[in-house]
Amino acid sequence: MLRPEKPAVDPGILQAAELIHSSSYVVAMTGAGMSVESGIPTFRGKDGLWTKYGQPPMDGFSRFRADPAGWWQKQLNRDMDAHMIELRDALVAAEPHTGHHALTALERAGALNHVITQNIDGLDLKAGLKNLIEIHGNRSRLRCIGCGERTALNDFVQVEPPEPCVHCGGAIKFDTVMFGEPVPTDTMEAAREQIDLASCIVAIGTSASVRPASGLLWIAKSQGSTVIEINPFETKLSSICDVVIRSTAGDALNQLAKLFESPEHNLRDRARSVDPETDLNTDSKIGYGATLNHSNLREYEHDRF
Repeated sequence: MLRPEKPAVDPGILQAAELIHSSSYVVAMTGAGMSVESGIPTFRGKDGLWTKYGQPPMDGFSRFRADPAGWWQKQLNRDMDAHMIELRDALVAAEPHTGHHALTALERAGALNHVITQNIDGLDLKAGLKNLIEIHGNRSRLRCIGCGERTALNDFVQVEPPEPCVHCGGAIKFDTVMFGEPVPTDTMEAAREQIDLASCIVAIGTSASVRPASGLLWIAKSQGSTVIEINPFETKLSSICDVVIRSTAGDALNQLAKLFESPEHNLRDRARSVDPETDLNTDSKIGYGATLNHSNLREYEHDRF
């Protein structure tokens, strides 16, 4: 009986799985290419919003600070740039795709310690991811520009300009980082802490061109981290990567996650059962991590040769 053919697996997937498995601390950074599979358009590129509508002014934050109430009135009346209207509608309709769920599966398997995302859509959280830094904020939250206090909108729809912050009197805006606005200090410090911990970085769907987030990838490389890129296109990062996987995020992450599937408990669970006092927030640094499913790996190797 003929063995059913399986789709060819990129050798880079196998290399990436082995590197992730052997790494003490793994961090993923996701960019716009991750969200595009959920129907959220990018800014740049062939079908990007800026390609369609032109690049908007880069002084959005200074205009907000000059007149917060006026800025909010435009937002609430949809009297804003056409590209922002299209982006807002796409964000409302978007749902996590297989890549988001694969990241969650990798996290649960102990193969992924943390994710830093440049996206504002909150789809990682919807997919169940726990350890996440949203470096450019989240469109479903509000933030005070004075003290940084954040408030979840949940199902609440903003219908009038928000009152000043009850803690410091500062102006309230969406949590998302605007053009000309610095990334909040607490967020940047948290992201840098994860980069300093990482022995392996997986860059997914990012053009590696938006600062300061993209700079973290070069810092990681300079500190000796292994860098894996998942992107259908060549980027500024490609030349310094240890493994390059030319694939969409959904396909590549789904294949990676399958390599870490196992009917047995992984080493993280074994550690918990042996020593309930173990601090599992730092377990990867003391040798606990994911279990690579070698039966799946052998199947993929069989398909390759």
